Amino acid sequence: MRTAVVCALLCAATLPGPFAAASAPQAPPSVSVTVEVTDGTDDAESGRRLDYRVTVHNLGSDAVQGARIEQRMPATTTSATAPGGLVRGHGMGQQQVTWRADLPAHDVQVFTASAVLGDRPGPAASAAPGTLRAAATACVYVNESYAPAACSGDVDDLPESRPASAGDNWAGWAVGAAAAALLGPGVVRAVRRSRAARAG
Repeated sequence: MRTAVVCALLCAATLPGPFAAASAPQAPPSVSVTVEVTDGTDDAESGRRLDYRVTVHNLGSDAVQGARIEQRMPATTTSATAPGGLVRGHGMGQQQVTWRADLPAHDVQVFTASAVLGDRPGPAASAAPGTLRAAATACVYVNESYAPAACSGDVDDLPESRPASAGDNWAGWAVGAAAAALLGPGVVRAVRRSRAARAG
């Protein structure tokens, strides 16, 4: 639930390029909006549903017509829902929600969305020690601008994935258990003694 207003970084990262940014309509200087996104938790895990609350505040004395609010879901999201919003993308790492709204002067509006997290995609995702993050971002765009007027993010810890060696150990125990069930524990002990003899 660590929420940060990251407009300076996200705005620069989301600009499509010098030519597109120069040709795109920009938000008028008088527009002053903020956005905050939070899911009310600091930790997440596979299979869990995260319920997001996106709060948009028009700080200015002028109304903002047709604002576009976009939320990008965490990379491991398998499904997303958003009342009154349009969900785009299919599969992990592609889920995005878009709302359209008019923002009267000094108005505060709240939008909600939910995301269900899936497993990490492969061993490469757990290469870094410690934990990975479930990160969501929300941005507000006005006047069809490519540059967001405001952005915010929410970051949750994900538990560390099981090491590869644990999977190998689990497979070995599974084979042993199956052999014991089918052939009896004496056979399993005999197999272990045989392996030990070969090792010696």
